[in-house]
Amino acid sequence: MKSYACMTGLLPQTKGSLATLAEELGREKINIEGLCAVEEKANVIFHLLTTDKVATSRAITKVGYKVTRHLADAGINLTTVYLATDTRLVLSCENLSALETAWKDVAAVASR
Repeated sequence: MKSYACMTGLLPQTKGSLATLAEELGREKINIEGLCAVEEKANVIFHLLTTDKVATSRAITKVGYKVTRHLADAGINLTTVYLATDTRLVLSCENLSALETAWKDVAAVASR
């Protein structure tokens, strides 16, 4: 059974920014097992699933993007994550109030 790493990060909302990340992952021989990207003002918040956390983090940083841990650092344990119609990201956890607060922090970082 494979072990997976989910990385969350920010990249600029520009043409080719996601392609730049995918190309670097390819150069590093990192398979994208899952990907979700949601536009937030001038940035894109992405969730990337791979089997190599260290190499993925290195690749994200190498292309100048940022790995974020706002939800994890806030002690949020997500129980459900999925992408709904109209690019709506759905998140669920045991403490929705804490999730709302942490997500506002993510949005504030994305708007910088």
